[in-house]
This record gives sequence, C-alpha cells and structure tokens, in this order.
Amino acid sequence: MSMPVSPLSVRGSSDPHPAQSAGLRGLVAVATFALFAALASPAAAECEPREAEGPVTVESCPIDNADYPLVRAEMTVRGSMSAVIALLADADACPEWQAMCEEERATALDAPFQTLRQRVSGKGISRRITMDRAAWWRTADGGVVGDMAGADDLTPEFKGKRVLCVRSRWFLTPGDEDGTITVVQKTVSDPQPPFGMGAGVVTPRTAKTVLETFTNMSARLAGGRHGAGPAIESLPLLENELPGIGEEFARCQAARK
Repeated sequence: MSMPVSPLSVRGSSDPHPAQSAGLRGLVAVATFALFAALASPAAAECEPREAEGPVTVESCPIDNADYPLVRAEMTVRGSMSAVIALLADADACPEWQAMCEEERATALDAPFQTLRQRVSGKGISRRITMDRAAWWRTADGGVVGDMAGADDLTPEFKGKRVLCVRSRWFLTPGDEDGTITVVQKTVSDPQPPFGMGAGVVTPRTAKTVLETFTNMSARLAGGRHGAGPAIESLPLLENELPGIGEEFARCQAARK
C-alpha cells in the first residue's frame, strides 16, 4: 500500500507557485521579525546604568507618560534600619551629607511617623521642594519603606525655581551578611530646569547627585552618628501596596500641565 505523500514533501502539480513561495517566505520573515521585536521591546524599557562607585549603583528607568525617568540607587551598608531611618529623618543634618541640600525643615504631623518636610536645594540656582507626605512603615517581610511625595508650596517670598512634582521612596531590607542593610532609593522629580533643559541634561546630573548622597550616607552611617532611630516594631504596618512611583509622578505632571 502506498503511503499518502504531503504536497509539501515533493515537487509536483500541487506545489505552490514560486510567487506564492516567495510570499510565504516573506510572511514567515515578517512574523519572525515581529516575534523578535516583541521579545526585544521590554528590554528597550529597562533601566539604564548611570553611575557606579564602590557599593553604590545608580540607574535611570523610563516612566510611561512622563517627561522624566525614575532614578534608582542601591547599596549595602553596615548598620541598622533604625540608624538609617534616624539619618533620613534628621532634617537639620540634611546639608551636612545630602548633595544639593542647603536647608531642610521637618514638622511632625498628627499621624504617627509622618512629617511635612520643606527643603531648599541647589548649586547656583536654588529650588524649593515641599514634601507634603513623608511617612515610614514596616512591611510583613521584615523590611521598611519610607515614602515621600510633594511639590512646590508656592511660597511668595521664594524667588528661585520650584520642583513641580516629586516622588521618592526608600526601601530598607536586611543584607545578605549579618549587620548589613540594603538601601534602595527610587526618586523622580520635575525640577523646572533653566533655559529649557530637559531630561537629557537633568537626569545625568540627578544621577551624580544621588551617587554623592549615597556615598555620604555610607560614610555617615559608618561613623555611628545616627543610631537612635525608632524601633522597627513601633512603625505602622504597611497593609496595602503603595501606588507605583512612576504612576503617581505621571498623574502629578498631567495635573500640573
């Protein structure tokens, strides 16, 4: 008994016309290209390395529907979460270690571990930033989250530039080694740059500023000057997931335009 032969296995009267074969090959090529494009597109949206020095790494990450990317920094330091919180909560010490910080004030709010923070920063051109939400929480997996959001406060007497929208979040988790903490900061802001300079100029400068801030943080923690922060158990438990920083920033920018 002869076995049936697929029309694609041998050439015969049922073979496709050469033009059809070319069209089929073209269709396959287009489909293959589309597949590779689909696989490559997420990579195009991935974070871009910006700065690295010692234990500190800084990268920028694109945000949908926003004019500026998020800047993410990470390092592992020796110390405790309580000490890191004490350092970050010390507004008076801000000019001593945070790059671009000229002065900062913190006012406690009614809710526990929440503050209103106002900062003047800048080298050459001063800017005012008002954080109308600055709060700390502990997480169920033993970490700590510090969340800050705000914009300018339209102070009439302030003559410099203002930050229209800003979102910043700190993540503290135990490091791989005992006595170490992994510190991650995600921040994005619209700094009203002068002379129409956009993200292409602002982002590299922001990355360098964050690198300097993290480097100074590491040195300050190593000096043991901030060890009297709140007990982690006393922080409110973060029960609901916070909105994404990028989404919040995009909404803020859209509302300001």
